[in-house]
Amino acid sequence: MSTFQECCWWLAFVMASIVAQALAPGLDALVVGILLLLQERNYKTLAWLLPIFIILQEGMGTRPFGGVLLWYLAVIASFKIGRWLFEVGNFVFIFLLSTCLGGAYFGLAWLLAPLQQTPAFDMNAMRDISLLQAVYMPLAWRILTLLRPGDRNDVSE
Repeated sequence: MSTFQECCWWLAFVMASIVAQALAPGLDALVVGILLLLQERNYKTLAWLLPIFIILQEGMGTRPFGGVLLWYLAVIASFKIGRWLFEVGNFVFIFLLSTCLGGAYFGLAWLLAPLQQTPAFDMNAMRDISLLQAVYMPLAWRILTLLRPGDRNDVSE
């Protein structure tokens, strides 16, 4: 895939993710792009897209200030640890990773709430958002791996 096609694909992904986040407040739809890049081991693209994703998330107010950086670090660390145990192109791996990251999404919000001076942490609302995040990631990952052009869909260890 040419650089121009790659940029157009990621631009379309970012625009679709912004729409998804507008429809489901609290959802981080961009995280699936990080999973795709980690799966493909495309660290060069990850290096320029990750700061863009962080700036977009901070601007959209999905998480308290600074929480996005910790969230993405947790995603990358969880993926790297899980890579040792499972085949990264496997749906079961993405499902288990999404379940763990749903818990991390809730945990980070709970830990950062006192630091952000949040008046009242709504555990029920955050639980619902975390469950939505955990369900969204494997479904979006599967759709995006099917839509991703080229021979990248069969990436494995």
